[in-house]
Amino acid sequence: MKVKRTFFAALCSLAIIGSVIAVDNPAPTIHPEAGRILRQSSDRLATAKTVSFHAEVWEDSVVETHKVSATSTVDVRLRRPDKFQIEVHSPTRSRGYWYDGHTLTLFDRTKNLYSTVTLPGTIDKAIDAAKKQYDINIPLGDFLVNDPFTSAMGGTKGGANFGQAAILGTPCQHIAFNNDQLDWQLWIATDAQELPRKLVITYKQEPLQPQVLTLFNNWKLNEDMPDSIFVFTPPKGAAKIEMLPASAPNNRPPSNP
Repeated sequence: MKVKRTFFAALCSLAIIGSVIAVDNPAPTIHPEAGRILRQSSDRLATAKTVSFHAEVWEDSVVETHKVSATSTVDVRLRRPDKFQIEVHSPTRSRGYWYDGHTLTLFDRTKNLYSTVTLPGTIDKAIDAAKKQYDINIPLGDFLVNDPFTSAMGGTKGGANFGQAAILGTPCQHIAFNNDQLDWQLWIATDAQELPRKLVITYKQEPLQPQVLTLFNNWKLNEDMPDSIFVFTPPKGAAKIEMLPASAPNNRPPSNP
């Protein structure tokens, strides 16, 4: 599971009573029910032709000796295999992302600037290329890819099932996993959709162990989405700037929520 920050290399030992599994065993040991719940939810996303959802994100940053949370909202629409449109809004920034199977466009609404680059392929290839070539993280990209389960479980060392809990009144299954640099917990609704309602990621190798908390709602699967959703039309007065490669000085619209 990756959300914005890059992975580190050392595993912190865990000791949690109950369902947590195998801290010292180098082979991944996943509670069977945790793996099943995550696989089932991931498969629903993977097999849907179109997906849309709303998310509220709280991300910690460390300011001197304080953890300070900043909030943003993320609205995602995607059509497999090769289209997505994302809107990110925070108190200080407003940004849009368009991918139509051929080009990726980032638009900074606050500054009225946009950048466009050719990235032909699938959603997965576009997400990978955006990061590798331009150091752009597509918001909540792990939930957009063709195989969310494999993306989430990369490098996993252990998994746990903590049973049922309610998120804003919705009954959910609470599962948790860890890898070399983070712990992450996921609450998946027990209703017919069986989709995520809450995600908490703890970056345990960073000072003060900052967290990212995401609440999900308004999931919609397999609804009609016309091509026009995924095509960027510059608004009046918008200026186009170059999308610089990852090794160049930053002169593009900010890419992260």
